[in-house]
Amino acid sequence: MAVPSSGSLSMLDMAQEALYATYGTGSVTGPISLYDMTNGGNTNGSGNSYPTVNTSCTPNPATGITNSTTITYIFKDEIDADIDVAPVYYSGTAGVNTVLYTSPCSSNTLPAGNYVTSINTFGCNNSYCYTYLVVNSSGVVTSVSCDYCP
Repeated sequence: MAVPSSGSLSMLDMAQEALYATYGTGSVTGPISLYDMTNGGNTNGSGNSYPTVNTSCTPNPATGITNSTTITYIFKDEIDADIDVAPVYYSGTAGVNTVLYTSPCSSNTLPAGNYVTSINTFGCNNSYCYTYLVVNSSGVVTSVSCDYCP
C-alpha cells in the first residue's frame, strides 16, 4: 500500500506505512518524528527506528535532484576562467532550460556565466570541439552552442 494522494493524512498512518508498508495498520511506538521517517533511524527521538527511504542524499528529503547525471568536465569560459565548477549535476534531458546543480543533494545551482564542457549530452555530437553553455542566475541553461572550437 502507499500513502493516499488525496484526503486527510495522519502521522500515525504514515509511520505505519514507513515501518510496515501498511498505511493505517500496525503498531507504532511514539513519539513519531517526520525527520526520522524521512531520513531513517531514530536520531530525532522517535520510538521506532525507521528504514532509510532515500540513500542518495543526506539529509533527506533532497531539495536538489536525485537520479542525476554528472558532468565531470565543465569550466567557466576564458573570460571567467578563474572558476572551475566540476562536477555539475542535472536531471532529465540536457539542453536549453536544464537546471544545473553544484550538488545532487542540494538546491545550489551553478552560478550565472558562460561555461564550456566536452560532454555531448546537450545535443552536440562533435567530439573534437566543446559545447558552450550560457547559464542564468537561477542555474538554468539559456543557450547551447555546439561545435564551439576556441
